[in-house]
Amino acid sequence: MLTVTLIRHGESTHNVLALWSGCTECPLTEREQQARAVGAYFADTQFTKIYASPLPRARDTAQAVLDAQPTPKPPHDFTITDIREQSFGAAEGHQTCVREPGKTFEAHFAEGKYPILYESEKHVAFPGGESVDDLMRRGEKAVRDVVLPHIVNVARSGGNEHIALVSHGLCIAQLVSAIVRLGGGTWKRKGPMVNTAWVRVEVRIQGEVPLQVADDEVPAIEVTVTEEGRADHLEGLLDESSLCGMKAIMGGGVVDAKI
Repeated sequence: MLTVTLIRHGESTHNVLALWSGCTECPLTEREQQARAVGAYFADTQFTKIYASPLPRARDTAQAVLDAQPTPKPPHDFTITDIREQSFGAAEGHQTCVREPGKTFEAHFAEGKYPILYESEKHVAFPGGESVDDLMRRGEKAVRDVVLPHIVNVARSGGNEHIALVSHGLCIAQLVSAIVRLGGGTWKRKGPMVNTAWVRVEVRIQGEVPLQVADDEVPAIEVTVTEEGRADHLEGLLDESSLCGMKAIMGGGVVDAKI
């Protein structure tokens, strides 16, 4: 079986200010104890390999997870650009806002305003940025390039592997969906993730193993999302404010109607 644990990065400076962050290299805040806490939580979990987005907020969170692993440390790769957050182009670094009735996107952009997009607008991108549809395709590529080789290894060996991917709220939602689709299923997130919350997916090979499979072949698999939005490690470290507005959206939440 392959187990995939996907961890959202710790609180960033843009998270605190409710700014569009995307691919901007904003660091963790002084609350970096969140990252240390998630690292300590997984200290007894033996990862086969740890992957991360190269953006500092994800990379530094992944480093905290790696630091807490027992010796010998598992191999790691913190340069996986395809698991970066959705790019928001010209909107990055700008405050989010609510759309003004009767005003087009172009009119908002001309005024330097970048309103929150709705769930139905998956094809819409800010200037120079990515749409949700673009992110979905990038997530599928990441799963093929990063996760599938481990599925193939497990199918060939009949063994077990456990990998960690440290990424971003919106990207994690697409990564989980893409892994589930490999098994022919569908998945819809229950809600947004707080910083350093995690999701777990189990991929079980069907039939007798070991199997002979090509490097790019998806064997018959059963995919199950077993944990979602877990944040046990943050007891005492969360603020009392609800996960709403931009905090919810960056945590992988959606907006179905005007807010």
